[in-house]
Amino acid sequence: MSLRDDGTADCETCHMPMFPTGARDDEVTLECANRHRVTFELPRDAKLRRFVHNWVARRGAQLDEQHRRWEAEEEDD
Repeated sequence: MSLRDDGTADCETCHMPMFPTGARDDEVTLECANRHRVTFELPRDAKLRRFVHNWVARRGAQLDEQHRRWEAEEEDD
C-alpha cells in the first residue's frame, strides 16, 4: 500500500478510499469509511506532506463543528 499524490490511499481490506485522520511525529494514520486503519511513515516529499497535514486539519475542523452543533442542540432542548 502506498500514498497517492493527494495524500490518500486505497484500503486493502475493502478497497474504499482512506484519508489521513491523524499525524504524529513521523507517522500518519489513515482511515476508510469502514474504520479500517493503517499507519504510514510521513512522506519525505514536502508537497505530499502538506496534503497529509491539510487532510488532518480539515478532519479536525469537521469534528469541531459537529461538536458545536451537538452542544447547540442540547441547549435548545
